[in-house]
Amino acid sequence: MRPLLGTYVDIRVDHDDAARAAAALEAGFAAVARVQRCMSAFDPESDVGRINRLAVGDALDIDPWTADVLRLSLELHRASGGLFDCGIAPELAAWGMLPPAPSAIAGSSITRLSFAAAGTIRVSAPLRLDLGGIAKGYAVDRAADAMRACGARGGLINAGGDLRVFGPEQEAIHLRDPGNPARLRLAGWLGDGACATSATYFSRRDVGGHEVSALVDPRNRQPMRTRRSYSVFAPCCAVADALTKVVAVSQDAHHPCLERYDAHALILESCPERP
Repeated sequence: MRPLLGTYVDIRVDHDDAARAAAALEAGFAAVARVQRCMSAFDPESDVGRINRLAVGDALDIDPWTADVLRLSLELHRASGGLFDCGIAPELAAWGMLPPAPSAIAGSSITRLSFAAAGTIRVSAPLRLDLGGIAKGYAVDRAADAMRACGARGGLINAGGDLRVFGPEQEAIHLRDPGNPARLRLAGWLGDGACATSATYFSRRDVGGHEVSALVDPRNRQPMRTRRSYSVFAPCCAVADALTKVVAVSQDAHHPCLERYDAHALILESCPERP
């Protein structure tokens, strides 16, 4: 377990050779660290930090992994009818959840970004991105790939609830109760797949007499005050991570976006305490 991506990342590897198992673990953590270096909104020298300072019309070369995430973000924005949008960083900054912005940006949206070439982007208007709603899942996927490349026959990567299981074994999946996040509830068993969860129980705070959270409805730029949690199971964690926001904003566990990505959702209500 190591502190990365603003949370704790826990990796387990199944390997027949101890030395190669250790190499697989290091490869998994190295993949997660690369995603953090490229996509952290808290690092002004990351790709995201540089995008957020990009002048309209200027071109910027970015890491291939950042390009992957941005392409997927644009695709998911279109597929969800705008329910997933990484451009909500100005709101998060205003609520103290991201570094303060040097100036106000109205209408920030991922749609202001386009690719001039395979690894080169431009923006059509001032833009402030936060990839926190998808990059953690992407990091988990890349860690799994790196571990497989080292010969791991199975394993688990868990980045603060965004997790990926690969190999022949199934894992019990426990979700936090939205009303009491210290209590875990068994959701089922997962093999060769991913799960991600979004909720407000750890991000809720009072700002100016109003409750805010890290879940934002991009249609009206308002914080969500839901007491539910939203979990998505999908073949890859980047998609599961992003689709939790689509389910949360739509309040629809059967949103059409889910079928397109071979995903399934679970909306969890608080469970009353047993006597």
